[in-house]
Amino acid sequence: MTVTRSRSVAPLIVALLTLVLAASAAGGASILPLRSEEATLLIGVDSARTSVVTMVALPGGGVRRADQPVRRLIGTAVVLSPYRVLTTASMALAGGKFSVLLGDGLKREARLKGVDRQSNIALFTIDGLPLTPLRQASPQSIAPGSWVAVISNVNITRPQITLGQVVGRGERVDFPYAGDIVEIEASAYPGTSGGAVLNELGEWVAIVVGRGTRAPDPAPTAPAGGQDAESRKEPGDILIALPIDQIQRIAEDLEQYGSVRRAFLGVQLRRGVAAESLGVVVDGVVPDSPAHRAGIEAGDKILAFEGTPVHSGEEITSMVRTMRPGDAVELTLSRGADIFPVRAVLEGAVHVSAMPHHSAQESELFELKKNLQKLETEQKKVEGRIKELEGTSPH
Repeated sequence: MTVTRSRSVAPLIVALLTLVLAASAAGGASILPLRSEEATLLIGVDSARTSVVTMVALPGGGVRRADQPVRRLIGTAVVLSPYRVLTTASMALAGGKFSVLLGDGLKREARLKGVDRQSNIALFTIDGLPLTPLRQASPQSIAPGSWVAVISNVNITRPQITLGQVVGRGERVDFPYAGDIVEIEASAYPGTSGGAVLNELGEWVAIVVGRGTRAPDPAPTAPAGGQDAESRKEPGDILIALPIDQIQRIAEDLEQYGSVRRAFLGVQLRRGVAAESLGVVVDGVVPDSPAHRAGIEAGDKILAFEGTPVHSGEEITSMVRTMRPGDAVELTLSRGADIFPVRAVLEGAVHVSAMPHHSAQESELFELKKNLQKLETEQKKVEGRIKELEGTSPH
């Protein structure tokens, strides 16, 4: 079954879901999940109605004329925990004022905790009574071919729901986030970015962070009478989403640091080598970097990273990006006729803080957190050395 075939039933499903939402808003009885004959998609509509909310951002500062209209951004946010919501980074206006609008007519003030432009995720905290988060699923439950529901909410009382299918999973070269990406073929409505993706059990599996273009499928060999038009699939727009495990990791960093910590090894790798050849040559090493302290030298060849054979610099870069500062990694090196392992403790990549620091107290807090991160890295190195010495000391 293909997505093209399903589009004839999708409008009917969306219409049914809209009716169920209207009944729920009117205070009806408990909502039963809906089942699609082709997709067998079960959706917890009632939980989505209270857990996918409307976010409003007003620009702060500046003098506005009396006749000048107020520019505001309206988007979708997903309740991550009782006092936290996630939305897109575009909603994180510098110096802005933020609020969440709920279906019961209430308005809650929100404060920006952190923003990551690469993943297009922003984390806000909410004042007032606790909100109801969506039930989260295992990341493995959103595999290619899975049917999902994408729920957005820019109308406050009536969330928009569209049915889609996962058509791909992995990294995308046209998206700045270096991590696991879920591609969903589904219709996009205003406010879709920031929306929740639910699996067949109505569990939250991903959040929409943008849109992209799906690559065309390879065309089959044309028959003697010409290629059948039905067998050709043109590229189309798709939704780009981050799976729940990636979301949790990003949210933890935004909560604690205000930005996402990305690991740094400190090697310059030779590019353009044939992919079938084993190993990547190190062209240079950053002084006082994890690679330098591990003993890696220019001219070394990295054969494996954490036991996985590598064939390109892109592979090593991708694996480092999935790790955190403080993680210890083992690399297998080739130097001359010798092959040996080395151990490096990754550090945080140098970056500009995503959160502005206006007061001396906030600046001091930022510096203390940065120093604490360095101390934690040094502590792990010392603990590792102690264990090595204890293992070799005579008894």
